[in-house]
Amino acid sequence: MSSSSSYRPPIAILSIQIAILSTSAILLFFGVTRSAVNGLRVQDSSMGNDVDAQDIASAVDFSDNVLSLEHHHGHHSSHSDRGHNKDDVPSQSTDNSFDFYIYTMTYQPEFCRENGDEFVGCQRYEEDWEGQLTIHGLWPERNDGSWPATCTNEPLDTSNFLSPHDLTSELEHKWPNVKASQGSKSHTDFWAHEWSKHGTCSGLKQYDYFSAALEMLLPTPDLIKEGYGDAVDKKELIAEYGGKDMALVVCKNGFLSEVRVCFGKGEKGEPGERMVCPENIMREDSCGDEVKIASFDMAEEATIMYS
Repeated sequence: MSSSSSYRPPIAILSIQIAILSTSAILLFFGVTRSAVNGLRVQDSSMGNDVDAQDIASAVDFSDNVLSLEHHHGHHSSHSDRGHNKDDVPSQSTDNSFDFYIYTMTYQPEFCRENGDEFVGCQRYEEDWEGQLTIHGLWPERNDGSWPATCTNEPLDTSNFLSPHDLTSELEHKWPNVKASQGSKSHTDFWAHEWSKHGTCSGLKQYDYFSAALEMLLPTPDLIKEGYGDAVDKKELIAEYGGKDMALVVCKNGFLSEVRVCFGKGEKGEPGERMVCPENIMREDSCGDEVKIASFDMAEEATIMYS
């Protein structure tokens, strides 16, 4: 071998080196992502938007069963996911105290636009949902920006919905699970999820928690119905919900996904009056000046496009 020739390591050594580098990169990626899932919020410097831990986790299926986003109606991310699906982000503390509630309403046509019409509720939807947002959740929140989650292991018992007045039909209409048909085994999963994650931290009994959330549903402005399948002005939309600092809107690709408002906390944990949302909550607004309003037809079009 000529002394001027460059040294070429055996193929076996090269393979080991590549494997080590690949493993390191994978470990680094999962380490960073796992930190995000444990409650960190990272900043998207290119867009200037907060990216929530759940947004990252939704793309990764960890071997230790970190769950991806459920649909953001009750599990969009949207919804969330405070810009995120807040539901699935761990609490920053085991303390179950809280200061106020975030009340989140979701726009079903947008969830269906995101997912096509693969879910039964997107194929056979209620026409009222075209002009009326439905409930996503009632979430205890702290002034410092953290929140309690899964405060007890009490499972949802839907027989509690029956007395003193049966809440079932109202829940079906105002707090629907479009992912499962009525009577199916998984139909109550959305309510069970919201109760386990948030309701158990309210200090309220199951009937009282769900009854309060139903009573709190705000009328959707006519602006939404009029803009169905088109777009509306964000300032006008916010004004309809009480004006600046009284509501924030969450968008997905420019489409209205959620409206969030804040309520005080009563002496026994019950929701109080509407209140100004703290600044840290208002920063979760993610819509531009023009807010697009999805239609259920867009779900059908998306299904055809990607089929």
